[in-house]
Amino acid sequence: MTLRNLYGNPPCVADNYQLIVDTLTDWGITLYTGVTGGGVIHLLKHLKPFDDLPSNEPAFLTLGEYSAGFVPLGYYLASGKIAAAVATTGAATRLITCGLSDAKLHDIPAVFIVPVSGSNTIGFSPLQDTSVYGSNTVAQLCAELGEAVFVLNDPFSLTAQLAQAKAMLDRSKPVVLVLDNEAVGSPLIEYTMPMPEQERSVEDDFLDAFVSTFRKTVDDKRVVVLVGEEMARYRNAKQLTTQLCEQLQAAAIWSINGANAVSQDNPYGYGYISFGGNDKAMSLFNSLGAQDVLVVLGACPDEYTINFNGFNAAHTFFLGNIFEAYGLVENSLRHVATGGYDHVYGPLDVLLGALIGASQRYPFTNRPVAKAPADLNDRPFATPREGYVNMATLYQRLNKWWPTHSLGIDDVCLAYKDRQYVTQRPNDNIDFYSLYRGSAMGGAFGAAVGAKLSDPDRPVFLFTGDGCFRLFSGALGEVSQLGIVIFLLNNESLSIVEQGLEKVLPDIAAPNYHARVTAIDYCAIARACGWEAARLQPDLSNLGELLHRIEMEGQRSLLIEIPVDHQQELGKNPRLKNL
Repeated sequence: MTLRNLYGNPPCVADNYQLIVDTLTDWGITLYTGVTGGGVIHLLKHLKPFDDLPSNEPAFLTLGEYSAGFVPLGYYLASGKIAAAVATTGAATRLITCGLSDAKLHDIPAVFIVPVSGSNTIGFSPLQDTSVYGSNTVAQLCAELGEAVFVLNDPFSLTAQLAQAKAMLDRSKPVVLVLDNEAVGSPLIEYTMPMPEQERSVEDDFLDAFVSTFRKTVDDKRVVVLVGEEMARYRNAKQLTTQLCEQLQAAAIWSINGANAVSQDNPYGYGYISFGGNDKAMSLFNSLGAQDVLVVLGACPDEYTINFNGFNAAHTFFLGNIFEAYGLVENSLRHVATGGYDHVYGPLDVLLGALIGASQRYPFTNRPVAKAPADLNDRPFATPREGYVNMATLYQRLNKWWPTHSLGIDDVCLAYKDRQYVTQRPNDNIDFYSLYRGSAMGGAFGAAVGAKLSDPDRPVFLFTGDGCFRLFSGALGEVSQLGIVIFLLNNESLSIVEQGLEKVLPDIAAPNYHARVTAIDYCAIARACGWEAARLQPDLSNLGELLHRIEMEGQRSLLIEIPVDHQQELGKNPRLKNL
């Protein structure tokens, strides 16, 4: 019997597990991470250990399941490439799928591979029972991902299921491959891998109709552009958004991750909105009304972006290329827009190019917006108590230092609220991402690992808190030689909660906030795991030395502990009104 791969060539395949690995390799997936054992050992035997960087062959990095589940997310955000996370049966599956939730919420294609108990064990109480009598794993996964869960329990349909999974990934969806080892472990059969579908191009008449509608709608209206994280997936995103704003004299505001699609030199950039948002941006967004047109570039109307306020412009154009993206209802944002609404489906670079080109040939007649002021905030930065680092000053210093082509990840800590408020505009030397929709503390560590693995020469920085540290510190040893830099905010507090409860529950005693975190020696823990470690002085007197150390450091990872005053409140948290 023979096996034919994607291109019809007959490779030598040992078993169905190797077929799965070879198929994923054809898709460009070579990084697997997680923990071996139980139902995944027969798959992992086909993967070599991930020892060398970079690795062009399929390889497996052993990493604690919670962190491993986030690795494919950072891998994709940094490179646009897909990776896989693997865990064995039972509780390990639940740990790894914390990352799966954020992959869904941020429309990140990733592969999660988990096994289930064999059908012949049902009723015999197998270890880590995944049947309907145990954790009912498949039903749980399907409840979250629906048709993106593929139970590989029929060798005759294996290649067809894998082809369907690839189609899901192409739509920016995470998928789960569930291994039924009774079926996957059966002898090979003859397979023919279906050919992939070709991406359809955008027709000229569709673009002409879009431009014509846009031209009529914006006449004598102010245009505001809300830039979302989908736009950041295009290589020339910053150039396109700047050209669009300059051509239309339109204001730009952006979400936390949408900032990566905006240039720091965009003269019409009014700032981040909502969570950690800038005052000028929030004032502009709140002023939208009957004389405005809002252009949404792949932005999700999540709580941290619009805080349940809706789009109050006279007309909203939503431009996106992810079918059924998170945040859409029946593939639309009509439920969010209070005025007229047009949903324009297509590649964002093509759609923006059409608008820019049309405006250059025949300018639109929208009302021009004044260029953004230099300072996007209305209030001075709060200062810390004595003995703590002034985080506003630190963010400003770092913002002037970031090395070219850096990548940063903000964990669920004060940094993912305060950094953008202080720095106000994106930095063209560094992209910053936050997996905030699932709000999984400590998940950013796995994302940082994935980002570094995708490009070992790219500087990767992680801002995390002492509370978040508890969830990933056990995985430090496996990545001590990657050269990741962690800025650890040590304030002995779950500060996002504590700062909020002081306003939501002002009459409750602080101990009842349950937000205190025990002080431990983070530098000692890092060193014990093979990392370099240092404490930043409260007056920043050793900051220059530490930054130089980062520039000169080899592959050794570095943790910098920062004494932070949890009472120094910088960015705003408008979500508090919902609690």
